[in-house]
Amino acid sequence: MKKLFTANPSMQLLLLLFVFSAALMLTGVVSVALAPVFGFSPLQVQDGLSPSNPALARYFLVTQSVGVFMLPPVLAAFFIFRKRSCIFLSAARCPDQRSAMLTALALILAVPFISFSANVNAQLPLPEWATRLDHDATELFAALIFSPDVATLLLNLLVIALIPAVGEELLFRGYLQRALWSWTKKPHLAIFVSAVTFSAIHLQLEGFIPRFLLGALFGYLLYWSGSLWLPIIAHFTNNALSVVAYFYAARRGADIESLEVETSVSALLALASVFVAANLLSHIQRREKLRRRRRPYPA
Repeated sequence: MKKLFTANPSMQLLLLLFVFSAALMLTGVVSVALAPVFGFSPLQVQDGLSPSNPALARYFLVTQSVGVFMLPPVLAAFFIFRKRSCIFLSAARCPDQRSAMLTALALILAVPFISFSANVNAQLPLPEWATRLDHDATELFAALIFSPDVATLLLNLLVIALIPAVGEELLFRGYLQRALWSWTKKPHLAIFVSAVTFSAIHLQLEGFIPRFLLGALFGYLLYWSGSLWLPIIAHFTNNALSVVAYFYAARRGADIESLEVETSVSALLALASVFVAANLLSHIQRREKLRRRRRPYPA
């Protein structure tokens, strides 16, 4: 039975779809059932994800990140590969320290370009239901991270930056991209399909383009290095930048509307941003290519 999955990437994808669907249903039930254990009343749980209760929203965010994104790829990979599951997920190889620092720096330098792509995305006509979903998600996100409190900042770096970065990269790059690559024998197609899926599953069309670009970047970091930790570092850096930006905005007494205005960037700045970031990424690619020649990674 296990050999059927080991030698057949399409079966690996079907297994992931099955485990992910089951986890999607079970996580909601389990998180609601366990909510009173963590001090949330049934009335609070009934309200669901509400900006008026950031603590409950963080609780649901953690359970979703772990139950829906983190566990399915880990369980599916372990079912098929057992002790080699970490190798399949590309999580067994430690990243090069310099490449890790350059990756974080590249994400920081790419912020103007990502902001510019988000502004372009926001100008596209969208159906009313999509606009409403995006507005609700933005309002909830602001309630979670728009705080001048240092303790809240540290909590948000864990709950909003680190845990989702690990969970989403395990699912979309560690498992999905790897299985698609094995199935199609086309790494670039696997990267872009994974990036589209990654962006679409967030159900925020106003951020589809920047999230897709980030997903493709994360995919290429894995493709170049053979280590899932580089895209995790990049993903965490991107999330952490948003958390820290909102924290400092709250510290200086700004509001959400003024922060959104400040994120508008010119096309020239975006062009300069992508040029510098691309050069850094090109250096990472060459460095990782040389490193993999010296220390081949197990298939």
